[in-house]
Formats: sequence, structure tokens, C-alpha cells
Amino acid sequence: MGYLTYNYYIQNPHKTKNKIYFTHEKSFEKSHRISQDSLKLFIEIFWGNIMISLKSIALGFIPFLFLSIFGVLSLSMPIGLFLAGAKLFTEIDQFSLFVSLFTHGIFEFPASLYASSIGVYLTIQTSKMILPKFRSKAVSLRTLCKQAIHSFILIVLPLLMIAAFIEAFISPMPK
Repeated sequence: MGYLTYNYYIQNPHKTKNKIYFTHEKSFEKSHRISQDSLKLFIEIFWGNIMISLKSIALGFIPFLFLSIFGVLSLSMPIGLFLAGAKLFTEIDQFSLFVSLFTHGIFEFPASLYASSIGVYLTIQTSKMILPKFRSKAVSLRTLCKQAIHSFILIVLPLLMIAAFIEAFISPMPK
């Protein structure tokens, strides 16, 4: 998905530049002070990441299909955008793009991977519930839900909150 995004933005340089600046102009004021715009951006980023993670987990209840991996794939789209921007525009400092992407990505990517892994675990367990040969080895649905909620609250949510905070208040706008 990141590769497809990269190719799309390489072929459409004007859209690449607009998207990069649109994504980051709200997140960082020139004065580097916290503003209502940054707080709103934090909430939007945090909520969006929560929804992607919850969808990855919820898709895990569909047996046999392993649809949870799409959460990680959707995370790769912004990476493709930033890499295309780095290649296309020499006026955008590549180091700034790197810092902007990876300062919050250090937290966001593991959270997304963990949410997707919860979904994969749920897929495996729900598939076992259906297959008679493995039914005795399956974990109960109630236990699965408790485990998923527990993992989401204790691991995924804090990582997403840290990532959103860094992206909204700390990550610099590429120059």
C-alpha cells in the first residue's frame, strides 16, 4: 500500500506537495506554542488512529480471512507520501521529513502492529471455534474479548496517545 501511494504521489508532484503541507501546517505553529489548532489536531489524529486500531481488532472476529493486516497497510500510505515528497522536492529537507515522520512513528507503528496482531490472534481463535478438529483448543469468546480489551487499553491506547501528542505538538513541519 505504501508503494502504491509512493508511485501515485511521484506521478502527481503538485498533489504531493499540497498533501504534505496540508498534513503538517496545522500541527506546528511557527511560534512552537500549543494552540487550540494543535489540540484539535491531536484529538483528530488520536481518534483516527483509535478507529483504525479498533477496526483491525474487530476484523479479527471474522474467521479464516486475516483482514486485520489492513490496519498496518493503511499506516503505510503516509509513509509512501513522505518518501515521494522527499524524492520530488529538493526544497523540502529530507532530514525534516525523516524527523517529522519517525518522531511519532516510533510509537504509532508498534501500536498499529500490536492492534493488528490482536486481530490476527482473534482470527486464529475464532477459526478454531468453527473447526471441529481444533475446537477443544480454542479460547472462549468471552476470554478473547477480555484479552483484546485489556491489550487495547493497556498497550495500544497509550502508544497512540503518545504518537498523536508528538505528531500534533512536537513534530516539525518539513521545510
